[in-house]
This record gives sequence, structure tokens and C-alpha cells, in this order.
Amino acid sequence: MKFKVLLASLIGLILVWCLSSKDTIEDGFTHRLDFENKLKEYSNGMIEIEDSNIEYRDKENDSIYKADWKGFEIYSRMGKSDWLENSYSVTTEKLVFDDKTANEQYRKLMECIIRIADPKLTIEEVNRVIDSGVDLNQIKDGRGFYYQLKIGQDPVNDISFTIVPKDGW
Repeated sequence: MKFKVLLASLIGLILVWCLSSKDTIEDGFTHRLDFENKLKEYSNGMIEIEDSNIEYRDKENDSIYKADWKGFEIYSRMGKSDWLENSYSVTTEKLVFDDKTANEQYRKLMECIIRIADPKLTIEEVNRVIDSGVDLNQIKDGRGFYYQLKIGQDPVNDISFTIVPKDGW
């Protein structure tokens, strides 16, 4: 009888430990693999992240996610473990308004990141955000997020795109 109680207690402790150490969902965050898989899914396989890493920043005492896709750099602050904060920044040195292919790639990347960060928006709403801001330096409000589209003055850094939750800015 004592053996069964001891065994049941041991199994209970192991179960509690497994449940407490499990990687759990955080509000306002997307798991790194989910983010990369959704980029691929939403772009119908066009966007596949093959080069990503997490960098620790001593000065800020935090970590950032950095990924490169065809010359577009994607950044996000990290939560615990492999969770990305739903706040993204995309930069590129490509001249996206001079190159039709780069422009299409950038637009698709913007669309997918907006859909991941703000899944409540319809495709039409996402396209309106992109279309209304792509030629202007402005911030658009999309149900809880700020979208900032900047056209760079320097031809080396032609354009950047930032999406940030309202309470995170």
C-alpha cells in the first residue's frame, strides 16, 4: 500500500513539473516557429525563413529575433523562451519602388506580418493599410496596432515598416 502511495505521489510530482515547465502561450506574443510557419502559409510558400537567430542585447537587457528573407530584415523583441512580441520591424536596403520584384516581395511580407500580428483584420483591411500608407510617412490605426510605413531619405535604406501594439509603444 505504501508503495502505491509513493508511486502515485511520484507520478503526480512528475505531472505537475511537466505541466509547469511546458512552453505556454503568452498574450501578445507569437511562438517563433508559428511566426515562421504562418509567413510561409500566408504567402503560399513564397516566404520561407531559412536564416533566423536570437541575439541578446546587453545594453537593453533583452533579446531580439532577427531573420533575413531575400534582403529584407525582420526584427522582433523576444519574450520568454522562443516567443516573439507582436511588434515587428522590417527594413531593407533594396530600392523597392525601382524594382517590381522587390516591391511585390515587400508588399507580400508586409501583408503576412500584419495578418500574423493582427489576425482580426480582413485581407481587404490589410490591403487598405498597405495602400494608404505606402507612399506616406504615417501611422495607421488597425484595431489595436500602429502601422508605421517610412520612406527613407537615404537610397541605401529605402524603406522600413513597423507594426507595434498600441500599449507597447
